[in-house]
Amino acid sequence: MSDVKPKYTPRGYQEYILDRIEEYKNTNLLLELDCGLGKRFITHQLVVDRFPDARFIIIVHSSSSLAETVDYLKGEYGGLEEDLGEISSRVRSGIRKWILKEKRVVVATPQTLANIVKRNRDIIDGFNIILINEVDTLVRRSSGRTALVFPWPTLLAHMKEKWIIGMSGTLRDDHAVFTKEQVEIRKELNTLKRYIKNSQVISMEDLYGTDLEEYLEPTFLTMKSVTDVRIRSISKVLDELIRSTRSEIFHQLGEEDSLHLIEGDARRVHMMLERLPITEELKSRYSGLLMLRKYVYAMPPKRFLRMFHNDYMKHYFNVSELQRLLPTISAKVTKAHQLILQRQKVVILSSYISMVNQMKRVLEKSNIQVLTITGKTRDKGKVLQEFRENPEARALVMSPVGERDLDIPQAELMIILDAINTSKTMYQKFKRTRGGLVVLLAYEGTSEERKMRRLMDNILEKYPWSTAVLDS
Repeated sequence: MSDVKPKYTPRGYQEYILDRIEEYKNTNLLLELDCGLGKRFITHQLVVDRFPDARFIIIVHSSSSLAETVDYLKGEYGGLEEDLGEISSRVRSGIRKWILKEKRVVVATPQTLANIVKRNRDIIDGFNIILINEVDTLVRRSSGRTALVFPWPTLLAHMKEKWIIGMSGTLRDDHAVFTKEQVEIRKELNTLKRYIKNSQVISMEDLYGTDLEEYLEPTFLTMKSVTDVRIRSISKVLDELIRSTRSEIFHQLGEEDSLHLIEGDARRVHMMLERLPITEELKSRYSGLLMLRKYVYAMPPKRFLRMFHNDYMKHYFNVSELQRLLPTISAKVTKAHQLILQRQKVVILSSYISMVNQMKRVLEKSNIQVLTITGKTRDKGKVLQEFRENPEARALVMSPVGERDLDIPQAELMIILDAINTSKTMYQKFKRTRGGLVVLLAYEGTSEERKMRRLMDNILEKYPWSTAVLDS
């Protein structure tokens, strides 16, 4: 059997990117390339074709991403032979230093690399180019003393003389930066350019005019309302308690002459809660109510009721009566079940294992073969392979584990049982199926419906090249 690797002609937009990178040689770059458009292929072309004599460190954000990157570089198109090494838990610590000295291309996770650099400051001196995969993960969502996550402040300090190329599916989100007095909302791209000095940006807009649109996989978003009058009633009481508590916070800040800290913005109350000059009781009550409302929207009813067993909540809710009236099966699970019956391959996302487990039990009772991935799943790759290749495996239910690393184009439908407010994180979840239909479930007549509409509007605004909103 021949060992010759398949040849691949870069697509037009990929050729454009590679040419631009060569044009900006030794100038730091930030490349935005949407999910599924070939960031790993760009990496392969850089290390094998465009700069075959340069030494590279490729930094990936997780162990699973490292394994997939190494397998890709070894297996797809060849050209590296003995040049490739990795710094990971799969490699004995005793030879990691040797790998950095001897290999031309090394793939590493940030923490493992930082540990070695801390003990051997000159160990990366011989490398020319640093490729950072998912470069947006350097930025803290809410930052304090530094806007970067650990250990990037240390790593970047050792890379000042290196050519840095950062890649990400998106560079369009905001993050919160705490100053001494208030919270400042900044663009993550501006923060990256501040720490990766003199960076040029290649964005998705720069690729228009190439053949980009031929390869974009459109994702269609729609919201389906879920009717549950009891959940709606609980939600309305919680909404009022949250508003009332927020008013108390505003009042206390006014008495302390500190309203300027939040600038009248309710979002800033949550972001700066721990720093606000208000009572600890008020802080605890506000954060607890927000979390409880999230549980109501995202957990099976009997599960979230456990959080109502305290004196404060018993003042507003008859917990025993709720225990009797609320159904065991979430109305969202029932709605998702109905949608799944109409499809052959479906991915379902939930924030909580209790919902994953209930979804699994309901599907199994309908004789639907279902797989799950949670933080307890040992071999995620094996489960994914089973879902992709086994036509009988119709449903994959997941909690938030490694969504950046998953490619599941076999799924024709994705169902979102609950969502967070960060549009970029949700967009990255949506793109795991490489296009198709995404259905977001929200309880009818609640603040969750408004949240889902805002989320879809934000995603459509930030990612217009590959998303569209369908009327529900």
